[in-house]
Amino acid sequence: MTQMKHSDVFWFVPNLIGYFRVSLGAVVAFSMYYEYPYVTFICYLASGLLDGADGYYARKLGQCSMFGEVLDMVTDRCTAATLLIYLTQLYKSPLLALAACFLISLDISSHYMQMFAQLMVGKTNHKQMDENTHWALKLFYTDKRIFIPLCFGNEAFYLLLYMDKYLPTYALYISIPLTFVALPLCLIKNAINAVQLYVSACELACLDAAKFNKSKK
Repeated sequence: MTQMKHSDVFWFVPNLIGYFRVSLGAVVAFSMYYEYPYVTFICYLASGLLDGADGYYARKLGQCSMFGEVLDMVTDRCTAATLLIYLTQLYKSPLLALAACFLISLDISSHYMQMFAQLMVGKTNHKQMDENTHWALKLFYTDKRIFIPLCFGNEAFYLLLYMDKYLPTYALYISIPLTFVALPLCLIKNAINAVQLYVSACELACLDAAKFNKSKK
């Protein structure tokens, strides 16, 4: 039987989708700064839709990989951070800039610490939940009826804030109400990020305490 090489992992279908999402993220960045809002909208939306496709094909084809999971997570964080940073320039609001700094920091730190904590306890990915997991995280990561709307609503809020600056007046009668509808979903998603950060910190601290106690015996 032919042994798989590490380079073969790079050619997994879900990882190819991930590379395409990275390229879409680059297009999003350039189209924002050169003010092509509709290109930005389409590419950002396409990247979000493909975010679900890579996971689907990873499971369907038996091509789940740690590299693919990290690629997916990093792409999500970088794409959202790019949009949030540009929003601060677009609205020229110190309050929004402060909020963006907080949201970017919370998003990156909570996911990094969650992944690291899960790997340290022997789990294969940051979405793997057990019986002792905080109820909010368990509900979020195991129920797609919760997971998909919250993730979509969070990204939709940022994207709608962006488009509200460019849409013609008649379209704002639709986009602005949608922005307010997406706002609570964004707030809930970031509250879950805060819970994730706290729970992961506790898990790592528990591992540290156990290590120190063992060393003193």
